[in-house]
Amino acid sequence: MDGFGALCRARLSPEDEEVACGWTLLVPFSLDETITLPVESGYADSTVVVGAPRLLGIAERLAAAIGLPAETPEMCDNLDLTMWFRDGAAERLAAARPGPWSDDLDTAFYVALFLRAAQHSIRRGCPMAYS
Repeated sequence: MDGFGALCRARLSPEDEEVACGWTLLVPFSLDETITLPVESGYADSTVVVGAPRLLGIAERLAAAIGLPAETPEMCDNLDLTMWFRDGAAERLAAARPGPWSDDLDTAFYVALFLRAAQHSIRRGCPMAYS
């Protein structure tokens, strides 16, 4: 996550960085602002709720900034995205078609993960918890 955090600090406003890096519950509808609930989450004593449409816009900007390739799995079942990065497909594509996305595959993974999470939440109409 260090590279992802650095990318967010470099490319986003502090408010958008907090949305991208600080949510623990993603909901499939727009919210006017981030909501903090006094309910324990997996990582903190509170739950930070963000609307998926807002995260989607932020993640799309990050994906464009690094040139995330179209070959990155879109409709991910189970661990498809993780396995694409872990089992060598991303490395092979990076060798064949390098670019900003291939400079740090861990950062590219988190950009893709958050992008796909927001898309999935909206498409399926389901909340997602960061755990």
